[in-house]
Amino acid sequence: MDDTVPDRIEVTFNMTADDYSRCFAAIASRQRSGWASIMAPIAVSLGAVLVAFAFRYVAMRLAHDSAAVDLIGLFSLAAFMLGALAIVAAGTALRRVALKNHLGSALEDPFASRTVVFDATGLAQTSQLSQWMCRWAGVGRVTIERDLLLIWIGPSTPVVVPCRSFGDENACQAANAFVRARLSEAGSGSAAAAV
Repeated sequence: MDDTVPDRIEVTFNMTADDYSRCFAAIASRQRSGWASIMAPIAVSLGAVLVAFAFRYVAMRLAHDSAAVDLIGLFSLAAFMLGALAIVAAGTALRRVALKNHLGSALEDPFASRTVVFDATGLAQTSQLSQWMCRWAGVGRVTIERDLLLIWIGPSTPVVVPCRSFGDENACQAANAFVRARLSEAGSGSAAAAV
C-alpha cells in the first residue's frame, strides 16, 4: 500500500441535475439549522394567538353576544395564520423563480464539463467559459455530504465535486484528507503570521 501524499489532485466531471439537487439540499440543510429557523414559526404562531386574543377582547367590549365574540376570535386567528402561510408560499415561489432565472441566464451550460485542481496553493476550477482560483486561506471548511465533496468558500457557497468523479470512495476520502491538510496548513500559517 502506497501512503505517499500527492502534491496535486485534478478531476474532470460533468454535473448532473441530481448533483445540483443534492448540492442545494446540502446548502438548505445548513441554512435551516439555527435558532432563527426554529423561532420564526413559533413567533408567527404566538403572534397569531395574541392577535386573536386582542380581537376577542375588543369584541367583548363592543358586543355582548358570546357567540359573536368567539367567532371574531376564531376568524382573526384563521386570517392571521392564512396570511402567514401566504407569505411563506409567496417567498418559496419567488425563490424558485429567482433560482430558475439565475440558472437559465447563465452564459455557460451548467452541465458542461469542468475541471477542479487542488494543489499546495489552493483550488482552481476551469470550464468552457470561466476559470477561477481560490487560495486555501479563503476556504472555510470541507465536507462530504450526499455523495458530494463540498469545499465551502462561504457560508452557503460550496465548490462542488461529485465523489464519483474521483473513481472510488477511497480516492474521494484521500481528496478530503488532502484538502483538510491544506486548510490546516493555511490556518497555522495565518496564525504564525499574526503572532
